[in-house]
Amino acid sequence: MRINKNWNMHNPDNWNLDEVESGRYASFVYVIKFDDGSYYIGKKQVYKGLRDIAKLKSTTQSSNWPTYTGSSKSVNAMIDAGEDYEKYILYCFKTDAEATIVETALISFFGLHPDNLNKAIMCKARLPKNRIELFNILQEIIEELS
Repeated sequence: MRINKNWNMHNPDNWNLDEVESGRYASFVYVIKFDDGSYYIGKKQVYKGLRDIAKLKSTTQSSNWPTYTGSSKSVNAMIDAGEDYEKYILYCFKTDAEATIVETALISFFGLHPDNLNKAIMCKARLPKNRIELFNILQEIIEELS
């Protein structure tokens, strides 16, 4: 039996859940953790079809992010079967491209770990000009998750 859980902030000292849909972020990177130690890394857009927060309009609609549990069939099957889990937002980004790059790097780094549930890395994104900023964010997240 599926139980939809609310999101938690992975680092509540730096992030507040109210910030997600504050109009400052387009996407976030998340991790879903199960009681058996397995986990899944993904990203989600905050608003429907919005890839850059600079293009937010008053008519832009929120996505289904509050109830989202990932695109993985196996992760959703585990949730549907009643396995206990927690959802954590790791970091919010102004653009979907930034979130995609960090998600891809995290899956690349943690993907070979036996507890990781990700099965693929599927991304095509240009590296942004703010590479050092994203590198530092990635480093921070990896240290927190390791």
